[in-house]
Amino acid sequence: MGAISSIPVVSAAATGDIAAFIRKCGLDAGPVFRGAGIDVRVSSDPYQMIELATFTRLLKLAGEATQCATIGLNVGGRQDPARWGAFGYLVLNSPTIGDALRNVVSHATIWQTGTHFAFRQTKDDIGVEYAITHPAVEHRAQDAEFSIAYVKNIVDRLNERPVTPSDVFFEHDPIAGMDAYEHALGVRPLFNQPTNAIFYPRIYENKRIAFADLQLFPVIKRHLRDMAAAVPKSESLEGDVVYHIRQLLPRGAATLENIAGVMGLQPRTMQRRLKQKGVSFTDLLEQVRHETGTHHLTETSMSISEIAYLLGYCDTSAFIKAFRKQTGTTPSRFRDAQGEDSAGDAGDQ
Repeated sequence: MGAISSIPVVSAAATGDIAAFIRKCGLDAGPVFRGAGIDVRVSSDPYQMIELATFTRLLKLAGEATQCATIGLNVGGRQDPARWGAFGYLVLNSPTIGDALRNVVSHATIWQTGTHFAFRQTKDDIGVEYAITHPAVEHRAQDAEFSIAYVKNIVDRLNERPVTPSDVFFEHDPIAGMDAYEHALGVRPLFNQPTNAIFYPRIYENKRIAFADLQLFPVIKRHLRDMAAAVPKSESLEGDVVYHIRQLLPRGAATLENIAGVMGLQPRTMQRRLKQKGVSFTDLLEQVRHETGTHHLTETSMSISEIAYLLGYCDTSAFIKAFRKQTGTTPSRFRDAQGEDSAGDAGDQ
């Protein structure tokens, strides 16, 4: 089965504060946007969509142009939800902070696709989990920091004063000093985590939003439900399943039951929905194992047994058998062939 192919998009309104930040640094935003393949004029239109890959590239290029390692944190923390059209107004007029965070998650596909959003709650905390799931999108670190800072900004606005998160998690390595993170987020994040997430004490879940228009709220929600119904869903379920497989594989826990549970589904329900899309959980699991395995064989010096463990196989022989079935060769021969190809390419230069 091929990889997920739908092109993920994001609202062009997300770029508005990037343009403003570049100008604040005394630079012309036009060339930076053009370098990313975006017309700077779209930044003021909340209903214009751009490719997510161009947005993440724009964040990278803007950080380089302004020499600001924390551009994602800075710009995400300045986003005005009202500039995001109906989606932003829904969040601002939610009855409680908990409702607002749930609405961020449940209506996220209106303003961004190819990503995993989830509302999380424990005995003590509530929070939002976020990650890009589409394999074609690069430069994810700044986007993750932009998105987590955006959620913090929402909570601060709804509370009408800053709120210190319980925890913040990022998948990537730090790209700035710890003081910068603490200044922007109120806490020092944990890095190299299974996902990007921000959590708040549970007491904020039912905190009323003083300025919310509760008569306008249901009108906006109906409008957004109609918009959401028009958004193609062809990649969303598969993308979420693939995302969770990638996270749980190294722990040996990438089972149908575990992933369905994380996604709030019954295993049979998830199987049925995947079948409707022409795939199975086993298809996706083997796809991720194959893509991850070939990456490590080509790009790392990890041993075959280490790769087998990382992919969740019970032993090395199971990995070798599965790999031979998929490729017609063994992992060792595949690695050797890649090395020979690289040597040949170098010799041709």
